[in-house]
Amino acid sequence: MNWAQLGKLLAAVLLVQAVYWLAIDRPLFHADPGAAPPLVTASDVAAARLTTPSFTEAATARFEPVELPWTHCCDTAVFAVRMTFTLDRVPADGLGIFPNLQTDNYKLAVNGSPIVVHGRMEPGNGSFHGQIRTLARMPSGLLKPGTNTLTFITLRDGFPYTDVFEPLIGDYAALEHYTARKLFLAGPFYLLTGGLLGLLGVIATIMMFRSDDWRFAAWLSLLCAGFVANAGYFLWLDPPVDGWGRMLAFFAIYQLIPAAMLCFIDSWTGRPVPWLQPITMAVYLGVVAVIAWHIYHVPMPAGFDVPAMIWIWYLGASAVAVVARLAWHFATRAEDRLLESALMTVIAAALLMDAAVEWFPELQWPGDNVGNSAVFLLLAMTAAFLTRNFRLFQSQGALNAMLQEKVTQREAELAEAAVREQALVRSQAHDEERRRIMRDLHDGLGSQLMTMMLSARLGEADPPKVAEGLQGVIDEMRLMVDSMDSVGESLEAALATFRARIQPRVEAAGLAFSWSQPATLNAPDLGPRDVLQVFRIMQEAVTNALKHLDL
Repeated sequence: MNWAQLGKLLAAVLLVQAVYWLAIDRPLFHADPGAAPPLVTASDVAAARLTTPSFTEAATARFEPVELPWTHCCDTAVFAVRMTFTLDRVPADGLGIFPNLQTDNYKLAVNGSPIVVHGRMEPGNGSFHGQIRTLARMPSGLLKPGTNTLTFITLRDGFPYTDVFEPLIGDYAALEHYTARKLFLAGPFYLLTGGLLGLLGVIATIMMFRSDDWRFAAWLSLLCAGFVANAGYFLWLDPPVDGWGRMLAFFAIYQLIPAAMLCFIDSWTGRPVPWLQPITMAVYLGVVAVIAWHIYHVPMPAGFDVPAMIWIWYLGASAVAVVARLAWHFATRAEDRLLESALMTVIAAALLMDAAVEWFPELQWPGDNVGNSAVFLLLAMTAAFLTRNFRLFQSQGALNAMLQEKVTQREAELAEAAVREQALVRSQAHDEERRRIMRDLHDGLGSQLMTMMLSARLGEADPPKVAEGLQGVIDEMRLMVDSMDSVGESLEAALATFRARIQPRVEAAGLAFSWSQPATLNAPDLGPRDVLQVFRIMQEAVTNALKHLDL
């Protein structure tokens, strides 16, 4: 284990963790909003079940006293919740009200005059505008000194629980300042996150086709898609599904994010665990199928409570798997991608904290850490990845220059290899030529000179025989010279040389010389050695004829 590299990694992890949690997360998401402004207390709370979501029916409904917070379970329900508050005087600018409800949609009236009406309220065909936190203004013209009445009409369709908490009522400007961060995180932040991560998802999709590490890009694209779907869940308040379909979408989206995160980290390591990614997605699909069956076939509240418990277990198991995968990677491989590694640990820490919030609510830790951190961490992660090994955004000229440099380098390598190959072939040819000459010297000249030497030692070296032997030696030397000249290049050249050498010898012997050769030889293509062998056979034939000629 490289302890120096491990120390650098640990330092980078601690630094990035501190920067995110202290400089980004705390001031943006969990800063102290300050002291709450003076609030007006609501009292005399009562609830009545309605058949239609109308203020007209609410005016004549039979209300039963309830206490806040108030919860109803477990069916599709339309309720009217009435409460009062008292004013000594009416503020000139009116008052603000921050409703605190857990419903699909709601209407709000002050002293019988509606001030909040959004979307549809029909059971089975309602919208989900109640999922967005809003700050409403109660105009001074609708208020009066003394007792004022608030009437909420709520709709729950699918999700089994209707929850009503005490609203915040006070000076509008003071409430606006006090709830500004909460309102931003409940609406515009999702829009910002969805837009940025949607763009990042498009870039990741392009990276799948332009980067060598396409699996990393594919899982990054799916992870971004999960966060975009999460933002869309809160922003798309009138989807083409009912409450049960939206409830299923909630569980599917919230479980897709940790599943994609585990596969994303496994791919990022560069050494994916065999079958981990397909098994993770298979488990995800199986869990979603079980949840869908409970939502549509099991009566409420078990139809929701069991999927919620499955989700908590799944979230905890995913968090442990992500942390274990990162720990195993860092323990078994020297990692030099310090910034990316540190960012991965922040992602894992955020997921682990969200799992702890669900498992141990008594800790009262802030939730949705993964959703809050996603846009910052994934953008930083992608920037680090692109800086390290991705060339998508280079200009065309830069890409052409890079490619030309690679081509030039490759051409130089090929030229060098060709020169080496030619030198090797030339060296082999020279070696072969030397061996051939040595063989010819041994078999030709050497044999004839040895015969002449033996004849001289035995006293048989008479002048005619010596002259004949010397002529043979001269002929053999000429053949060797011809083999190194251009005689062996073609049969025509060999025949021309043969005629030039033989004709004087024949005529010197007192014979007439006659040469007949067609203009074009229809001879097969012969190599140099074959041509020289033909030359040698013809020369030997003429020599033997002259030798044995009886003149």
